[in-house]
Amino acid sequence: MNLMVDWLMDMVRSRIGYLVVAGLFALLTSCNTTKYLTEDEELLTKQEVQLLDAKKIPNKGDLIYELGTLTKQSPNENFLFLFPREHFFLANSKPKDTTGIDRFLRNTIGQPPTIYSDSLSSATATAMQSYLQYHGFFDAEVYHEADAYRNKKIGLTYYAKPGRRTIINNVNFSSSLSDLDSLLQEAAPGTLLEKGKPLDLNVYDQEKERISRYLRNRGYAFLYNTAFDQLEVDTFQQTGLADLYLKILPPRNAEKHVRYRVGRIDVYADYQLGLPENGRAVPIDTIVDGVHFNYQRGRISVEPGTLLDNLFLRPGEYYSKADFDKSNRELGGLGIFRFVRINQLRDTTDESVLNYVIQLTPNFKMELGASFDVSYTNRRATGAPNLIGLGVSPSFRNRNLFGGAELLVTTLRAGIEVNPEVSPNDNRFFNTVDIGANSNIFLPRFRDYLGLYKLTHGKGKGLISDRFYTAMTDQATTRFSLGAEYLLIRDYYAYTQLNSRYGYNMNISSTTSYSIDHAAVDLLIPRTEPLWDTILLNNPFLQRSFGEQYFVSGLFRGLEYRREGRTGLRGERVNFLINLETSGAEIYAANQLYNAISNNNTVFRPREGATYAQYISGRFDIRFFQQYDERNSLASRFLFAIARPFGNSEAVPYVKQFAAGGANSMRAWDLRGLGPGGFVDSLSLLRRGDRANRLLYQTGDLQLEFNLEYRYKLFWQLRGAFFVDIGNVWTVQREESGRCGSQFRFGKTSYTCDGVEFHHQPFYRQLAIGGGTGIRIDLSYFIFRLDAAIPLRYNYPSERPEGGSIPEKLYWNDFNDFRINWQLGLGYPF
Repeated sequence: MNLMVDWLMDMVRSRIGYLVVAGLFALLTSCNTTKYLTEDEELLTKQEVQLLDAKKIPNKGDLIYELGTLTKQSPNENFLFLFPREHFFLANSKPKDTTGIDRFLRNTIGQPPTIYSDSLSSATATAMQSYLQYHGFFDAEVYHEADAYRNKKIGLTYYAKPGRRTIINNVNFSSSLSDLDSLLQEAAPGTLLEKGKPLDLNVYDQEKERISRYLRNRGYAFLYNTAFDQLEVDTFQQTGLADLYLKILPPRNAEKHVRYRVGRIDVYADYQLGLPENGRAVPIDTIVDGVHFNYQRGRISVEPGTLLDNLFLRPGEYYSKADFDKSNRELGGLGIFRFVRINQLRDTTDESVLNYVIQLTPNFKMELGASFDVSYTNRRATGAPNLIGLGVSPSFRNRNLFGGAELLVTTLRAGIEVNPEVSPNDNRFFNTVDIGANSNIFLPRFRDYLGLYKLTHGKGKGLISDRFYTAMTDQATTRFSLGAEYLLIRDYYAYTQLNSRYGYNMNISSTTSYSIDHAAVDLLIPRTEPLWDTILLNNPFLQRSFGEQYFVSGLFRGLEYRREGRTGLRGERVNFLINLETSGAEIYAANQLYNAISNNNTVFRPREGATYAQYISGRFDIRFFQQYDERNSLASRFLFAIARPFGNSEAVPYVKQFAAGGANSMRAWDLRGLGPGGFVDSLSLLRRGDRANRLLYQTGDLQLEFNLEYRYKLFWQLRGAFFVDIGNVWTVQREESGRCGSQFRFGKTSYTCDGVEFHHQPFYRQLAIGGGTGIRIDLSYFIFRLDAAIPLRYNYPSERPEGGSIPEKLYWNDFNDFRINWQLGLGYPF
């Protein structure tokens, strides 16, 4: 691959390169699409929306964008930013163009030309005017003008005069039905039609939905938006202001809307089609809190209490749509039923009562499965980058372990990871062997076994809000985990890791989730190879962080918060990930208490040669996505992470430190080949073909990174991207030897390192910059990615002049030794 790169660079530097550039220029100038058009056809090449007399309108850019989405014709796009796609369509649409390459160019890369239509332009102007009026600009006017350019091309402009926007003055709710009218007055304070806000009929539609939902949750099961009278808008009282009148009409075929209560509830916990149901004799029928539980097979497969915990309808209470939906969601979320059907029936003797027959069809209790994986790994705990993994993972599920809808998931894992860049002198098949087992038990409800939430929740305590506590009790599942892993890294080390967890998973909504770990015990037992022993001997920072370690947490281990943002008006979306992890706090507190009582300075150890890991780490990851259209998008990420030891630990454990480089980070560097700070690992300077280049291990306990990637669709399932990566890792404490310049500092300083004076630069001068391009094959389930990246700016200067003053140009790549770093990955990097 490097030979190919060298050949390409030689070609570019030769006359052939100039010929290629000249050929591309000639192709661009020859793409004259209009020569294929008929005499009466014109090509739409430009389109825009302009607002007139709109100085007092806020967020004009958003309004222009919204109007632009209403256009019924749009100019064609370009292929690879340069080549008109309509040219490929027309140039390959002649009768003789029947070959496969013609069809490919016409249908995949090409795009039918947008022929200007005045009737479509008029229809668009009408749609824009209606849109403005619907959003409160009652006097809006929209018209269009088409400007003819040379070569039968048209530029189209829509001129919109919104006029004055109507402002809400007062909102009145009423109904001729007294029960409904009193509920409407209760709902009124939460209205979306706020006084002083612009009148928007979209908001009115949302308000109708809010009120109807409010009423359905208070017994009016069949009251929907259609029950509202047309909105009455009174603008005669004061210019520019409107009084709004919302009314609910009586139903057409009745005197009033019926307010329903919940009647009889029958739950068939093991429903099968054809077996007795709906009141006929069944082998087991038990009543709990007024709910009838029926077991047709003569045995209690799921405890009634478990089902009742997930059923929120209660006999005698007013019907609530929220409780109905929540019951459906929670029963289905148990995972032990293939189908959940809640049948709602009007009572034949009382028109204000709704009865329910709930049919729960069990899923298979036991399930065996297996998966074969091909993966790409950047493992935090390894020293080998760019590994392609081959593995098999058999699994076992028990969906109702103890009869309370408990889910047991046990997975075994066996795999190897091979390095695709093995040199001819290194014929070993694998770099990594990974064998593991993991078992999880999920309880369907929240169980506060440690009593932490009861102690920290309530009036005057303030550690946990009422809202969060309610969400935990309603939506959290309790999780117990046991796991074991054996990992072998050739030439480096092997370790055995045992872990156990007790915590919770909670999905607040479809976009927000928490994962909380409380009690946790991990054991890490490493075995080192001579090469790694040599590295440890020469690196005090690494030596302090590596060894047999016990990770013990009694009350709190970690919290992960995820929020997947909803797509906004212009296709923008923001995602958050916040992770907090700690270990050893309880051990350290007990150690300090013991020393205070015994008046000595003992350090607790699990056994001779082992330590308790005591550290805290945090990670903040924010990602911004902008979808411009179906073919073009922008993705960016900002990452900040820091870890610090405390108590009796001198360093953060090596497996918990941060590394830069690899397919998902700074792609112009190999994994663990960048930093920390201004330090440069001599191994990272070797070419990729050299086996020593893969033996990189640089880490830090602070990381900053910013990534920007422009993504575009090429054809078929092929995607392209251009990207820039900026970042590095640092150590928080200064190292006096081994890795000069590794510390994160805001200002410049000088000190003695490795026996010589070292001029330490501030962190912003140690930021590395890499850029490149890549292709992706998007197969929905898998995305295969190949990126080509080059360093643009290094984290260290190419030379260090006397006096400590370093010109900025010494940090930038002069491309005398041009090399491309190829990164193979699965999925998008962020």
